[in-house]
Amino acid sequence: MSQKHEHDRIVSLQLTARMPFLPVATHCVETAAKAFGLGRDESLKLSLATEEIFSYLSSNVCRGESVDIRCVNGLSYVRVEFRFSVSALDMGALNIAASVTCDNDDDMPEMGLAIASRTIDRLNIMAERQNRVCLAIEKDKDYPSVPETPLPPAVVKGLLTAETPDTEGVKIYVTRVNQGPPDPLRPPFFQYPGKVADMVAAGDCQIVTAVDARGECAGGVLFRFRTARIVEVFGPHVFCPAREGEIADMLLTACIARIARTKAIGIVNLTGMPLSVRGQYELLGSLKYSGDDGKSFVRSWYYRLLHEDPGYLVFTDAILKEYLEGEFKRLFLAREIRDVHDQGEIKEVASIFSTEMLREGSTAVLSPLWPGADLDDNVKRHLRFLKDEAINNIFFNLDLGIYWHASLMRVLIDNNCRPALIIPFGAQADMLIFQYDRTEP
Repeated sequence: MSQKHEHDRIVSLQLTARMPFLPVATHCVETAAKAFGLGRDESLKLSLATEEIFSYLSSNVCRGESVDIRCVNGLSYVRVEFRFSVSALDMGALNIAASVTCDNDDDMPEMGLAIASRTIDRLNIMAERQNRVCLAIEKDKDYPSVPETPLPPAVVKGLLTAETPDTEGVKIYVTRVNQGPPDPLRPPFFQYPGKVADMVAAGDCQIVTAVDARGECAGGVLFRFRTARIVEVFGPHVFCPAREGEIADMLLTACIARIARTKAIGIVNLTGMPLSVRGQYELLGSLKYSGDDGKSFVRSWYYRLLHEDPGYLVFTDAILKEYLEGEFKRLFLAREIRDVHDQGEIKEVASIFSTEMLREGSTAVLSPLWPGADLDDNVKRHLRFLKDEAINNIFFNLDLGIYWHASLMRVLIDNNCRPALIIPFGAQADMLIFQYDRTEP
């Protein structure tokens, strides 16, 4: 996308964190959201979240200080970023499991944050330089789902070529994926052909399809960067079973050829791939899932290095050092493992987790965003909340490149969570995934 079009996708505003400027902030966000394609309801929800967050910043966090607000058009979503300076951050009510009472007026700001966290689709908090903090919220655009009228079966003839599909080709590929066998781990965006087309246009992902001389789609693969160093691959999806090995190999070869031009070190597949190509990859590990019907199934995750592993520094609690040494040795990853110890230093008051819930797959993925002295209590609150919501599969993603994430390892183990597998280069360093063990009391 051209630099001019990039500027067309951003609206910026700088305000002083004082309540008289609240209408300016909310009007700017709501107007930008509508201009960027969000519907009326989605724009209002984003404006409401902005109202609660700006109010809290003005009253409790950085009153009278400068706040930079940036609205970004992601085509399939709108992101609002709040940047401000603060020496300590107490915004624990942003946790989806936060319990806020309204016994007196002092509780109202926290109630506002709790409302904000429930009206948006994603939340992120990043510490920047010189005590700067970026709090980002996102709201997805509403799209029609896959048409009820199915496409006729693919009739593929002759030689196949790998190509980058146009918008219509993207929608046909996504529609055919949905017409295949049900998959509880299929990402929700595959239900919306128009959304995937916008994701491709925004540069959030890429697609390669295999087509014959008549343009008939025989299969496809979608891939996106999880970080600058690791690419996540979905598929390959094959629509002509008689030629599965040929089509899957062609698609992955074309996918790798495109990735090889980038700085990516490797690729991962976290949702399953055809048996015919698994031999070209290393096994990361397997996870056991529980379906809505009570039945369990196992899904294996794979990865493949494209370039030599440069080695990284990772942090751990002593309780998991032996486990990490064994996994890094098995995966042929060079890592310097450094122990992190609590030596009585002052901690932030309230920790914050982001929670991505996929109700159709009865799955929740939690990621720590901000450290705090209440990590154990906060983990317990989230587990209790998710079990009350009948979520069967609960995961925690820890970044081994962030030192304070190591303090969560013992907390998670004490709360019946177990280290499941590692995604190389999946975060600042590697990502360690914990899974809640529902068989424990």
